[in-house]
Amino acid sequence: MEPRLIYAASESSADLLYATGFFAPDPFLYLCDAAGASHMVVTALELDRARRSARADHLHEWSLVQERYKQQNPDGARGENPLIAFFLQELQIERVQVPGDFPLGLADHLRTAGIAVTPAEGPFWPDRACKRPEEVAAIEAALEVTGESMAVAIELIRSARIGDDGWLYLGDKPLTSERVRAEIHAYLVRHGAMPHHTIVAGGRQGADPHEEGSGPLPAHQPIILDIFPRMEKNGYWGDMTRTVCRGTPSDRLQRAWEAVREAQEVAFGRIRAGADSQQIHAAVTDHLTAAGFPTGRSAAGLQEGFFHGTGHGLGLEIHEAPRIGQRGEPLLEGHLVTVEPGLYYPDMGGIRLEDVVLVESEGCRNLTRMPKFFAI
Repeated sequence: MEPRLIYAASESSADLLYATGFFAPDPFLYLCDAAGASHMVVTALELDRARRSARADHLHEWSLVQERYKQQNPDGARGENPLIAFFLQELQIERVQVPGDFPLGLADHLRTAGIAVTPAEGPFWPDRACKRPEEVAAIEAALEVTGESMAVAIELIRSARIGDDGWLYLGDKPLTSERVRAEIHAYLVRHGAMPHHTIVAGGRQGADPHEEGSGPLPAHQPIILDIFPRMEKNGYWGDMTRTVCRGTPSDRLQRAWEAVREAQEVAFGRIRAGADSQQIHAAVTDHLTAAGFPTGRSAAGLQEGFFHGTGHGLGLEIHEAPRIGQRGEPLLEGHLVTVEPGLYYPDMGGIRLEDVVLVESEGCRNLTRMPKFFAI
């Protein structure tokens, strides 16, 4: 096989974290040679920790590589790029395959040093899309914490009183998106999870699917809660969305929420190994349209209806392969995907529900245990 090379910080490179299981905030070098043996080159600061926890056949220390380089190149250039080229030459590596986000300057330097560099076409580790049992367990644990933080948010909204002005209050103060988000984040951090751009979008703010939400929360209107934290221990993500209404929703809102819940069931019933993801997405879209919620553009030119994908892969990245959307691809046993249909209208706000399921040979298994309800 062609040697594979990554130079990155594993906190931001899912490919590197997947290969090594080693969290580091600074870049380090990873090489899988032609024989399948793995090498890591780390600083003295990280060496002992890497010995304890990293998945690598051979560990190397940068300072020792540097010493050998200086002995052979006393007047050689300084910096990381010459050291990396020297290290590869020591191992008689003449060509490497790299991820698509490999540093351009380093790639150019390696080519100048006579080492061929080829970006991978498609995923660098295709096996990442099909989750191992221990990965499924890690994501289930992330979803458990995510669900607990969701329960904290919903209970806070439930405890709010409805003011005569149509807004929610805690005591004498308005209940705001910021307050609910802060409680979600506090719970997540206390339980080893890092929040990222949590959505608490009430009323018409929810008509934009990625609007995080701000200001007072309305009564009798939908409030989208979308929570997607990353576990500090292992880097796996949770992802969950619920939409609730404190008060009495209109008939249109109730019908929209029911249509989205039913659309999820449509997807659950079609997800299995071998299913085409585009056909699943089309079935979800067709159901929402038949329920009276078409997709298109408003008179003002704004998107409305269901205009995003049905789901995406989840793992060491919040969005990874596969996708359930307009571009078809077959689902495989072991794929782990979100199922998150939604409806968005500028005059109504938004409704979205999101669970995470594991693709199995004869169907799918829902890993999300948080119940679904609308009016609270």
